[in-house]
Amino acid sequence: MLIVLALGGPVAVLAEARSPLAESLSPYLRLHADDPVRWRDWSPELLDEARATGRPLLISSGYYACHWCHVMHEESFKDTGIADRLNRDFIPVKIDRELHGALDHYLLEFLRATRGSAGWPLNVVVLPTGDALTGVVYAPRDDFAAFLDRISARVSAEREALTALAREGRVELIARMRAGEEPLSASRAARLPQALWAAMERDADLLGGGFGTQSKFPRAPALAALLQARDQGNAPPWADEFLAVTLDEMARAGLRDVIGGGFFRYSETPDWGRPHFEIMLDDQAQLARLYLRAGLSFDRPDWIRVGRETLQFVLREMALDAPAAYASGLSALDGDGREGGVYLWTPEQVEAALAGHPEPALVTIYFGLEGVPTFDHGHLPMRQVTVAELAGRFDLTAAEAAEQLEQGRAQLLEARGTRGRPRDDKQVTGLHGLLLSALAEEAGEPAFAGAGSALAQRLREQARPPQDLSRLLDAPADVAGAAELADYAWLAQGLHDWARATGEEGVEKVVIPLLETAWETFADPHGWRAARDQPLPGMVSRRFHPGVHEPSPTTTLLALTRSYREQSETLNERLAAFDPRPGREIEAEPMPHAGLILLVASDD
Repeated sequence: MLIVLALGGPVAVLAEARSPLAESLSPYLRLHADDPVRWRDWSPELLDEARATGRPLLISSGYYACHWCHVMHEESFKDTGIADRLNRDFIPVKIDRELHGALDHYLLEFLRATRGSAGWPLNVVVLPTGDALTGVVYAPRDDFAAFLDRISARVSAEREALTALAREGRVELIARMRAGEEPLSASRAARLPQALWAAMERDADLLGGGFGTQSKFPRAPALAALLQARDQGNAPPWADEFLAVTLDEMARAGLRDVIGGGFFRYSETPDWGRPHFEIMLDDQAQLARLYLRAGLSFDRPDWIRVGRETLQFVLREMALDAPAAYASGLSALDGDGREGGVYLWTPEQVEAALAGHPEPALVTIYFGLEGVPTFDHGHLPMRQVTVAELAGRFDLTAAEAAEQLEQGRAQLLEARGTRGRPRDDKQVTGLHGLLLSALAEEAGEPAFAGAGSALAQRLREQARPPQDLSRLLDAPADVAGAAELADYAWLAQGLHDWARATGEEGVEKVVIPLLETAWETFADPHGWRAARDQPLPGMVSRRFHPGVHEPSPTTTLLALTRSYREQSETLNERLAAFDPRPGREIEAEPMPHAGLILLVASDD
């Protein structure tokens, strides 16, 4: 309420305060601008407000493409009962994980360390001291309400004890991390590749492909490391079969949009058949590169085709209006709010789309568009049979069957082009570097050379001066935030890869300043910070950052520094002073550090 004077007396009027999220650069934050929750955009100054009011922060992190983020938005954050709790007892903060990657990663690792698992939407209670207390991922509305009530009651009744407990927990987690970073002996470090292969084999699904036996993510960095070891002649004996099964199943089953060519982020079932339809630029870049390299390594033209179709998907579906600019993600929901609505087909839609096709049945059988749909909104196309099998059934040659299938795919693709596809139009700097690395694999192909050249030119321009690099390509650092460690690593790698693929000269004039700035800005005696500023006391530097779903930025920077050390006295001195020996933490959990293990092993 706002009190104003009118006609000589006080009159109460409603003040329609505009949400600070309404003008955000993030489409994800703008989605929450009309929530009854009085969300705040992240700022370190919020800790001052928390200390002044005694209310903890509830930091909620997510991203635009995320399926469960949309579900929790509808169920909880639009609910007035939840809003009353958050507005009264907390300072509610909404962040986009792609804009505040370092903060998101810290909160994610905190929840994983204290609860055993984590994901998005990520909701963490942070006390006025800056220490994380507890958190929860997606929860149904009533469960989330109970969580908030329980935390509010405990903070009110046990504030001092909880503050001490959170501080002790933070100190313990940091001490545990530092102990895990103590370098291994030379003999134990030499056995790290064997520890890596043993860990991979334990987690590998040798029949269905991929890692794990429940929900499955591609885990491209681990697959890329296994392929690299194979090409170097150092892979375990099961690697060939595992890579073949994994790449075949990911390309055939529901993880891949077999009509358009893109990959979904993950499947909630181990057969890859039940994706949540979110599409991320980093996944497209990494998987395109993986399939292209594996296709050459295994002499598999079909994998090369998958890699090229993935790049074509990015250029067609994720390109923004600005030149050499690409969306960071595509929403799991269509324009009508239906999960997977862009990719699913009812029988009536299939029939209409294939009108005029010489053999509609050929197409429906090949893509599994028959029978009862397995999703609420229709069939998800998957490759169910081989072209050779279909050719025999329809009395066609293999070439004729392939031609008709391509015609059917093109008709389906054209028909679905009218469906609304909400995009996250943030131009994240580091993700464009990953894309350039993928385009470099096809730099000699006219279909991709122009896009790669334009992107390389834009990234070279953005990289000067490196100290001013922004988190987003289309906004300065004082608006979008300063670039983080990963942005420097992936941008430098992309420019390096493009120059190697094209023979471009002078790339060191851009890459070396990026590397030198990264060392100067993010390295300290304890390792590497993920961001320039780390406002929470638990956000500390670490020697080696993991690479689970995206490449490790520290491994990327160390490898590039090795490549350019002879051309830079600064890089040579920095690398000479850095201890590259892995610690016990990596021995215990080697898969997130697969690239580092191979890098260190190359010294032996």
